[in-house]
Amino acid sequence: MTQRFVLAAAVLLVSSCSGIRAVQLRPPVSAPMDLVSGYGVEKISGNPERARQIAYRKAMDDLMTRSGPVDGIPNQPILQEIFRQRAPRLFQPAFERTGNDHGFIWVLVATSNEDLERGWQQFVAWRAERIDQAQKLFEQAKGGSERPRLLKTALSVLDDAGVADDVSFDYQQIQSTLAAELVRAAQLEKFEKEFRVLTDNGQLAAAETILEEAQRVGLDPPAYQRCISELSGRRAQAMQLIGIGDELLHNERFKEARVRYEQARKIDHDNSLVAGKIAMANQFAREARARAIRETVGFVLPIAVKTIGDYFEFKREEEIRKREEAEREAAEARRREEQQEQERSGRRPRRR
Repeated sequence: MTQRFVLAAAVLLVSSCSGIRAVQLRPPVSAPMDLVSGYGVEKISGNPERARQIAYRKAMDDLMTRSGPVDGIPNQPILQEIFRQRAPRLFQPAFERTGNDHGFIWVLVATSNEDLERGWQQFVAWRAERIDQAQKLFEQAKGGSERPRLLKTALSVLDDAGVADDVSFDYQQIQSTLAAELVRAAQLEKFEKEFRVLTDNGQLAAAETILEEAQRVGLDPPAYQRCISELSGRRAQAMQLIGIGDELLHNERFKEARVRYEQARKIDHDNSLVAGKIAMANQFAREARARAIRETVGFVLPIAVKTIGDYFEFKREEEIRKREEAEREAAEARRREEQQEQERSGRRPRRR
């Protein structure tokens, strides 16, 4: 009797010295004897309702620690923890008491072993549903832009169900698949940026090479077709500008023609026609300026060029005339030399 009194006095002394009240150590009320109980306490530091929720979760965790189903799970601490976390949503305790004592919220819950067993069976069924859901998400993630999201969701579902360390499901397979998919997505993102820079700079051939590499990495067919259509459209636009430039060139609007050719080169820098077209427009523009200068200072050119074809015909005939004049002058020079030679020798020149 004396020892019990001394022990009780010591507990009260320690509690009073440490500031720990009895309500923090044991519930102020008792649960029914035939039920499994759990107890939780939380200090009120602001919101009383939040403190009550924390105390309730502690009480449920204490209840799960004392329950038969959790104790019977062999070598699966993570699964035990998941079960404890989901316990408040799996069943409603048969007995629950809550109180407030000197700034602390306390919660006492209790339920039967039968209810705990039913809750455990519900947890097992829920976990099986989560695994099945993850498996379906993994099967759906076969390709396309949604694949990374589906794989991440599958892993999140498995983590929520505590399957990461469960050898009965190939968690590592989904994890490795997701890692490979993220690498592929990063490569495709890089390809997309390079493709955009190259097309904007008119380097369509290099852009097409990048596109083929992206297809080998795994670019989905719709995206590939969109890029192919864009390249085709740009090339067609460049050819259309070249056609407009040719029409302007035919009408001797050389500067405007050159502008259209420059626009075409900006769109499709690899077009083999553009460089020659620009050089031709520049040449015609220079010759037109020279002709205008000669006409301004009083030189009349014996030409009446209305089209580029007429101009080239004139140039050909001019070369022929120059060659004929040169030949006539050479013949006349030979004739004069022969005449002079005959005069010196005393002979009369021959008549031609």
